[in-house]
Amino acid sequence: MKQFSYLFFDLDHTLWDYDTNARKVLTALYHEFELNSQIKHGPDRFLEIYFKTNDGLWHDYNQGRITKEVIRNDRFKMVLSNCGGADHSRALEMSDYFLTNCPRQPGVMPGTKMTLDYLKKKYPMSIITNGFDDVQEVKLKACGLHGYFDHVFTSETIGVKKPNPEIFEYALQVLGIPKESVLMIGDNPKTDIQGATNAGITPVLYNPTGRIKSECELEIKSLSELMTLL
Repeated sequence: MKQFSYLFFDLDHTLWDYDTNARKVLTALYHEFELNSQIKHGPDRFLEIYFKTNDGLWHDYNQGRITKEVIRNDRFKMVLSNCGGADHSRALEMSDYFLTNCPRQPGVMPGTKMTLDYLKKKYPMSIITNGFDDVQEVKLKACGLHGYFDHVFTSETIGVKKPNPEIFEYALQVLGIPKESVLMIGDNPKTDIQGATNAGITPVLYNPTGRIKSECELEIKSLSELMTLL
């Protein structure tokens, strides 16, 4: 494999363990808002419905079909409806509870800090994310990763989302580095992998479950594999 001198990382699901952190907060939310008396499902099924609904919303957001405000304002209304709940009066309060507490959870993907400790000695690194501006630094500080990265490039600040190559080109321009020198590590074949490819950057697919189907030539199941790869 050719030599690289700079690394880009996605954040959610690649370094920051969104699923584990969200499950913890959603379970607390279920009990805090006494959802057992408002919907027909227990906490496990509530979580399943949340993740399915949330995945659909983020897919639409990444495709430019909906705005940030739809996710923030309508997500829990949709979850409650999908759970058979008719009372949506506290949906915005639930959203505030989730958005306040979830980014402050410290969970990271297995091997994250060991791998970043190794890579930091060899490479400068930055984050490129479609996540929202106001929570990315909160997440990085909560999980102890803020000191590893030179920059956090967000789609909200730059005005375009992965897989649009412009978000990568903007980062390359700010950093003053050629695309050939960069490796992009991410878990989403449609945003991270296709986006990097669109920008002429070599991608690595992080596929811990092995369930993601992609034509990406470089694929890892654990972050620690980067220590061998690089």
